[in-house]
Amino acid sequence: MDAYVYLQVAPGHMNGVLSGLASKSQVRRAVAVVGSWDVLMHVEGADLSSIATQILSEIHHVPGVTRTVTAPVVPPDRIGIAGWGAPQAPAIIGDACYVHIKAEAGGAGGIAERLGDMSDVAGVAVLGGEYDLMACVAQPWEVASGVILEEIHTLPGVLSTDTLISIVYEEPEEDRDQFSSWT
Repeated sequence: MDAYVYLQVAPGHMNGVLSGLASKSQVRRAVAVVGSWDVLMHVEGADLSSIATQILSEIHHVPGVTRTVTAPVVPPDRIGIAGWGAPQAPAIIGDACYVHIKAEAGGAGGIAERLGDMSDVAGVAVLGGEYDLMACVAQPWEVASGVILEEIHTLPGVLSTDTLISIVYEEPEEDRDQFSSWT
């Protein structure tokens, strides 16, 4: 089973959080994002209970993590889109946009299929939680924003979207002058 976990991080703790998450066994990938959350993480486990246990016992204890929300992935066969041609779940990568979609009641399966047919969409998952679907547009914001506005927003059944933009994050080095090492 897969799930996506959204994390808020205390200021100044991003590097430590990303390093701490990388050592966790069920974490497939975590990336810094711009938007309403600080980190988007993809986890896997035998079932939702094992994923929840890891989040409560391990992820919550990573220094700097202040809040988490977990969105389990709904298996495609539960909404009638399993088999050949079922959309691939979004991989978590840097420099991409993760579009979270609220759908009309009963519309998630149809939207997932239409998103899966779009060449600019690299993956789609139906989620449990605040949003019904997540689609990855594996392009920088400057390109992905057009795909989101012109193609995803116009799909029948899409009520609203919220986008997280992943970034390739490296903590900036301190700007030190030649005398800083003396202190």
